[in-house]
Amino acid sequence: MLYRPLKLIFLAILGVCPAILSAQTPPLPATLPEDFFPGLRDILHSALQQSPQMISQNLNLATQEANRYEAAAGLWPGIGAGAGVGAGQNAVGLSALPRTSVFESYTYSLNATQPLYHWGALKAAADIAHLQIQISEHQYAQAYGQLAITLRSQYLSLIAQKVQLRNAHLSLDQTKASVAVVEDRFKSAEATADDLTSAHLGLDDANLSIDRATENFAHAKRLFLLMAGLSELADDAIPDEIPKPVYSADTVAALLQNFESVGLHDTFQAQIYDDQIKASDLNYKIAKYRLYPHLDLQLGLGQQNENQVSGSSVSNNQVFSDSVGLGIGWSVFDGFATRGAKLAALTGKRQAERDRQTYLDQTLEQARESEQQLVFSARAMAIAERRFQFSEEALQRAKDNFKLHTLSQAGMDQATANFYQAQATIFSTRADFLSNWSGYLSLLNVDPVFNNLSTRFFSNAK
Repeated sequence: MLYRPLKLIFLAILGVCPAILSAQTPPLPATLPEDFFPGLRDILHSALQQSPQMISQNLNLATQEANRYEAAAGLWPGIGAGAGVGAGQNAVGLSALPRTSVFESYTYSLNATQPLYHWGALKAAADIAHLQIQISEHQYAQAYGQLAITLRSQYLSLIAQKVQLRNAHLSLDQTKASVAVVEDRFKSAEATADDLTSAHLGLDDANLSIDRATENFAHAKRLFLLMAGLSELADDAIPDEIPKPVYSADTVAALLQNFESVGLHDTFQAQIYDDQIKASDLNYKIAKYRLYPHLDLQLGLGQQNENQVSGSSVSNNQVFSDSVGLGIGWSVFDGFATRGAKLAALTGKRQAERDRQTYLDQTLEQARESEQQLVFSARAMAIAERRFQFSEEALQRAKDNFKLHTLSQAGMDQATANFYQAQATIFSTRADFLSNWSGYLSLLNVDPVFNNLSTRFFSNAK
């Protein structure tokens, strides 16, 4: 069909396209944040309809759909109708009292014009509008991929900040306990006033750190809500830890190899450039035939009724008319505007071809660099995991010694604080890897989040 209903633009993104992605990429053993956190998966789904970015993309799609209706209108017949009523009088004779005649008239008309042959220019204009729809759809998919990367990163950051806030509260409790000890020592004259002042200043620092961490966490959550288009997100809904991701160096290398061989030219941005090149060819075709004669079919149907009064007599005249003809329009000279339009179309095509090649070269290099950074991130995570294992063993030893009463409560509290800090560090390292992994998949155009999109966004894929 020539038109696509506008309501499709605003429907919820219902379909999925796992077959498309699975046919292009090897299996993905490494987990993404939404695989760990079902709540994030739901947020990524709802963001298609609720996030400000995707709402804006939806409106852009609707605009392009409206433009296509206008561009395609030139292929359809134009139909017009008209009606009129009039009255008048005529004076006959040269005497002082001339005879007058009063008449009334009614007219009706119907006409239609159908473009017959415009050298394909009208069809080319409609095709350009269709290409703009495809470009907007690819841009929509790109925007969703970038949104998913941002929401994942912000969600992981919220978890890390929540853990840091927990650690800050633990540090505050330890500081309060230390201040209480100093106060007791001061009462027994075992500590000076300077010691007491220093302890209270340390408590002020701890309280300030709590307030800052609380505000930073609240601010980050508000930004996340705005980005996702959510109204609220309970603190309890934010997880307290980030599980260990699965990493496979062979899979990362296979993904890059697949991208270099077939995937690079099938990315959304590459397809956008392809559509722009096609649109430039069509613009040149339109410009080429601007000074050619155009042939249109013209149909007309009309009726005129006239009542005329002369003296005491009334006459009624009815005139029917119909016509069929061919109209030729020919613009012979337009002040070299056609030459300029051709030059603009050719220049636009060369620019799109140049931009496309630049994009392919830079994206391939970016993909290779992204793979290296992902490898580095995985190595850093492996080192951090070993350190975290040591901290777990140290905490267990502290618990055993505490049960044997060979470790004081203060020592146990310090061991717990050290473990919590090591836990916060490993969570940040895991979050860094997951963010790099998410960005890598999106760059290679194989992010599983694209499965949330309708197949319409892939219908024009190569």
